[in-house]
Amino acid sequence: MKVAMVTPMSPESAIADVMTQAIPDLSAWWDLEVWCPSEASTRPCPVRVRPYDHADTDVLNALARYDLAVFVLGDSPWHARILPLAQRLPGLVVLHDASLTNLIRHAAIESDEFELLLRRVEAEFGPESAQILRNPRSLGSPDEWLKFCARVPLHDIATERSLGAVVHSEWHARRVDGRTLGAVTVAPLPVPSTRLGFDANQTSTSSRLVQRLPNDALLLVTVGSVNANRRIDLLLQAIADDDVLSARLHLWCVGPADDGARSELLQLARTLGLQDHFAVAGRVTDTLLQEILARADIAAALRDPVLEGQSASVLTQLLSGTPVVVFDHAHYSELPDDIALKVDPEDAREGLRVALRLLVDDEGERARRGQRARDYVLSERTAGRYAAALFEAGERAMATKPLTHLSSDIGARLRRLGLNREPAVVEAVTDLSFDLFDLA
Repeated sequence: MKVAMVTPMSPESAIADVMTQAIPDLSAWWDLEVWCPSEASTRPCPVRVRPYDHADTDVLNALARYDLAVFVLGDSPWHARILPLAQRLPGLVVLHDASLTNLIRHAAIESDEFELLLRRVEAEFGPESAQILRNPRSLGSPDEWLKFCARVPLHDIATERSLGAVVHSEWHARRVDGRTLGAVTVAPLPVPSTRLGFDANQTSTSSRLVQRLPNDALLLVTVGSVNANRRIDLLLQAIADDDVLSARLHLWCVGPADDGARSELLQLARTLGLQDHFAVAGRVTDTLLQEILARADIAAALRDPVLEGQSASVLTQLLSGTPVVVFDHAHYSELPDDIALKVDPEDAREGLRVALRLLVDDEGERARRGQRARDYVLSERTAGRYAAALFEAGERAMATKPLTHLSSDIGARLRRLGLNREPAVVEAVTDLSFDLFDLA
């Protein structure tokens, strides 16, 4: 079967890293080529890579000649030249984020379809949501915009013409169910590639940041962009609430941070008396990330609201053998209980204090959870398992293809008869089609 995978291939894209891991196995099963938006540089790939500048008719026609197109989507600018193709050509859609609000909004503005999008949002979510989408700054804070994106995810715009969808958690699958004509496949997201470290023979130079940490200090880290929904403020407050934690625990935030978020967190740390135990490390190299996680005693992966379908950063932390504290919701609830220490987000501050205190007081518990975490990702979150799930999803998508012709024919007949605006008729025909052809 001849398959085109349309994905970012930028060296800086975490999604490109994940998809590239699956390509060696997939290319053994499929006659596979990769199409990608053109970039200044692309990551190495074992199959042919075909860059394109614009998602135009020529690219669309070329993709239509494949047996199957696989469209890889996440809520970032790297996917702006992939989304229009997924909207026009039925294919298998791989969704890495549970919310595509930023991507959909950006694409609608670029294609002069923003007013159409606003009318759609108003019909489904109400006029207030449409006004917020028109002017996100009216919310007044990044935190409120993140909550809006969780409430108005707009992922159905990417899946409504698809032959099926791939997601990376059961939680995300429940949100997508019924938004695609085909099946929804849950694929185990692989741990980020070993370029992020932790191989036995890998070495790195020491950093001043790690060297300055007292030998007897316990290090708590978060990994990923420092923004409002990572709830670092709650971690600081939970540490300040406990004399043992505030004396022994150091908190480092590893990942890009804008000046506003950095300033607010540093001010909060000063207010709580934790300024000497807190650092915003910012964006770091793979080598330094390895070094920090090798030194870390505890990790935290707190997302509220949850906008991604699965967290690559939490898998990176688990790979390092570091016990992780998470909120007990969304896809984080699906992590094994003997690996992740789960906190009720409704009682977050006290729950975090109790969880952190348990891990600080019990070195054996830290070691046991950390070892199980590493074993889990090495056995369950592999490139081979991910590729096998993508292959299965591709088979399901191919089986769905005839149903797209059925759907198109029924729609055309209803329009010719002038019945497409009669809800009772459309519902009756749809129900009968679902019964006759076992549509999900």
